[in-house]
Amino acid sequence: MNEFRQYFEDNPEIFTALVAAIAIVGGLVGSIIGAKIQANGGRDQAAAAREAAKIAAEAQRVSALWTARQIQLAELLRSANTLIEMCDRMWLDGGEELAGEVTAAGAAVSSRWNEARLIVTENVAQAAGELASVAMAVEGDAQLFAPIMHARNALDRLLSEQVGLAEEVGSILAMNDEGDNRLRALRNVVPSLTEEQLRTVIAYHGVPDGSLREGTRIVRQDFNEALIVLVREAREMLRAQDDVAPAVPEQRRRWWRAAPAVTPLRRPAS
Repeated sequence: MNEFRQYFEDNPEIFTALVAAIAIVGGLVGSIIGAKIQANGGRDQAAAAREAAKIAAEAQRVSALWTARQIQLAELLRSANTLIEMCDRMWLDGGEELAGEVTAAGAAVSSRWNEARLIVTENVAQAAGELASVAMAVEGDAQLFAPIMHARNALDRLLSEQVGLAEEVGSILAMNDEGDNRLRALRNVVPSLTEEQLRTVIAYHGVPDGSLREGTRIVRQDFNEALIVLVREAREMLRAQDDVAPAVPEQRRRWWRAAPAVTPLRRPAS
């Protein structure tokens, strides 16, 4: 050791060169280590950015799907309720113009169901299909039976206003006629009724009003039950009882970011 020391004391220029070389090598090693650390940190940041972008995209997709489902189902329910309300009006008011509006409302229900079933779950699609089917059955009953009731009501008003007219109309309706004799006879005694009303009165003569109303009552009950089922299934799909928020995957720590293990201190032996 003393010989090395004496050598460097005798050759100071060699010692200076050696120190400079050590400094250069140390600087290079430090730069390499620093660059490696920086590169690892950059990769970590890039991976974190990619993961955050993936989470954000998934959250956006879930949010958009939830909104689309909610809107489509709300439109289906709205159109179905509108159809039912128009059918009720048809029973009260009637008329060809209202009948056309009811037909358009029924087509809207069918269209809304076709749109909704593309994005909802299987259970909700089935419940929505049942609701649409029953709503259109209500429409069918209104289109078929409401005109019958209106024709009968128009005839009953005339019969109540003219004495003896009921017996004459009853005799005409009781005729065994395979042609249009009854139609011509009725047209002569009740000319204020339309051709369609006269044909309707003849075609459904003898069918009690109660049987017409009973079928309508049953399909209306089916509609209410289908509505309850759809709302229940839709609320479950939309998680109406929860605070809806996209699920964020658990973040995994990188090994260089892992929390250091804590070594318990040992009390020195006495």
